Amino acid sequence: MSRRSLADAGIVLTGASSGIGRALAFALAERGARLVIAARRVPSLEEIADRIELAGRTRPHVIEADLSRPGAAAGLAEKATAALGRVQVLINNAGVGLVAGQGLVGDNEQARAVFETNLWSPVALTWSLLPDLRAERGLVVNVTSSLQSVPVPLLGYYGASKAALAHLTRTLRHEVAGFGVSVLEYVPGATDTDARDVGLLPWRNGPMRTPPPVSAESAAKAIVKAIERGERRRVYPATSLLPLEIPAIGRLIAAIVTRRIDTGPTPTPGSTPGSTMKTRTSP
Repeated sequence: MSRRSLADAGIVLTGASSGIGRALAFALAERGARLVIAARRVPSLEEIADRIELAGRTRPHVIEADLSRPGAAAGLAEKATAALGRVQVLINNAGVGLVAGQGLVGDNEQARAVFETNLWSPVALTWSLLPDLRAERGLVVNVTSSLQSVPVPLLGYYGASKAALAHLTRTLRHEVAGFGVSVLEYVPGATDTDARDVGLLPWRNGPMRTPPPVSAESAAKAIVKAIERGERRRVYPATSLLPLEIPAIGRLIAAIVTRRIDTGPTPTPGSTPGSTMKTRTSP
């Protein structure tokens, strides 16, 4: 991957209303990018657009999109292309989590919404915008997770969806290299956003002590730096690289964590669930 300037680049950013996406919208605008920011919460997006415009930058185009719905990604791609005229960068940042055991939810609507948001929508957006990206020698940025290598109980749906996205990201890189399209995987570790699942887990005797999370703003800076430098993968914080490169460490971490989590009884189909089920969204 070669170095890339973000000045005047047409960028589609999903999950922009909070957390890393919100911070990234400001960071990209500071670099002079022309933005489409998409999420479910339009008032939050409009507030971001107002602040960027007041700072003297190009006002982002705001598009409402619920990427947990099949077909929503194609609609977003069409509107984004109409708004920007040309798309050089697609950042698939939107994500949704589900804290629940597989014995409780199976493949219900909530479980499928996790995969629709975290996996199928990024795939659909990439496919829809690929003609533009090929013409512009563009870039796809997929935000995955360090949980792809750490099988924490009750976070299996989220971890599995991000692991699948990570695999597709790596294979996509090979598939589009001949077309001049670049692919970057951003792997966040513990980040201080409303979307963190740690507080939602049913801990025994309180949550485990973990290293302090990094800020959303520092995560956004890491993504911008990775884009400008033409990197293929950026893991931030760097300590999260260990379970990715040495999977045995990820399994060990999960085994230690499992002793502190109350997974509850595994219900049989048709029985009354005994496990905890909680959802969170990074819109």
